[in-house]
Amino acid sequence: MTLEDRFLPPQDKSYKPSQNPDERVIVERRASITYKKSYGGMSPYFQGIMGGGAAVLCYTSCANREGHDEPRVIRYQVPRTDCPECYERTRWDTLPGATRFFVETKSTAVTLAGISFLNRLPVTVAWIRAVLPDGTELDTLAAGMVEIEDYDRLVRGDELRPVFRQDPRASASDVMWVPRGTPGDRFPGGYIASRHYPV
Repeated sequence: MTLEDRFLPPQDKSYKPSQNPDERVIVERRASITYKKSYGGMSPYFQGIMGGGAAVLCYTSCANREGHDEPRVIRYQVPRTDCPECYERTRWDTLPGATRFFVETKSTAVTLAGISFLNRLPVTVAWIRAVLPDGTELDTLAAGMVEIEDYDRLVRGDELRPVFRQDPRASASDVMWVPRGTPGDRFPGGYIASRHYPV
């Protein structure tokens, strides 16, 4: 862990609760923690979105039709390594380029973002519905990060396309979403289109 302290002058409001501010030293401390993280069974998803111009989006499907209450194949846009219906291991597939993605709803937590987005705030979340080329809708919605300017204009049913971080960080923020037809000079900074998903 790396610590960095910065002395706060006596005029800082942090001293005000003290009965004897002239006898106190208060510092602002910044802490940086380095640790190793395994994505385990979710690794294929992160390997896919780390591809830059060759990035792909992966999903999982369960072929255990007889083990489900309804005899059908369940496909998850948000990958699930274990099927919540029958608890069997799911199979990984790649979303083809002709997959269409639509805004289903917009989050009310418009400034909520993970740490990898902290230098890009405000970033907002849209829940995205995926439709395979044969018309099959995937069973779950993906939460997609959208820049605030696009978010303000989006309505339910608008079509989105994924763009990927040119220098990936093995983070969920390696993929963001833009309205279909967005020109490259309007992509979020540092993001490019994958050849698999033309915008």
